[in-house]
Amino acid sequence: MGAALLKRDLTGEAEVFVLTKWISMDAIRVFAGSDIEKAVVAPEAAAVLVEYDRTVRHYEVVSEVNQAD
Repeated sequence: MGAALLKRDLTGEAEVFVLTKWISMDAIRVFAGSDIEKAVVAPEAAAVLVEYDRTVRHYEVVSEVNQAD
């Protein structure tokens, strides 16, 4: 449904946070496979990262506020 890439500058490096929105847990399973807690990171991305989380967390949206255009 969408994604956001957030960056925080640190001394000598940058921290990146990826937030994705999915239509359902089933859609996540189609993308990630049966172990939906295991991070899916493209080899090209992994090659340029110093480190990254090997697991992910899933949350249910209970309320959302959108900025007016």
